Amino acid sequence: MAPPNTDPPPIDHRLLAAAPELATLALLETALSVCTAALLAEHPTLGHDLRPDPEPPSLREARRLIAATHRLLGTVARYRDAVLDSLVAPGHDADPF
Repeated sequence: MAPPNTDPPPIDHRLLAAAPELATLALLETALSVCTAALLAEHPTLGHDLRPDPEPPSLREARRLIAATHRLLGTVARYRDAVLDSLVAPGHDADPF
């Protein structure tokens, strides 16, 4: 279970002025990616489908946390895309400025 590739695009000062929440969301994405990497390092069996029987509670919860992290990263990416789309007027190029 590898961390998803959801690297946020770089945020320049013009974009930050137009949508300051993207800075916080970029921090959140980084923190979630670091959390996933740390959990995978602590629980190497998360990287494959083999599960110990019985599964230790910490491993089970790490699996759940990573699944929730993946969902949240997807939600953040969709929000970021919606914000960026809203900054581009129809019929104009992708640079909102």
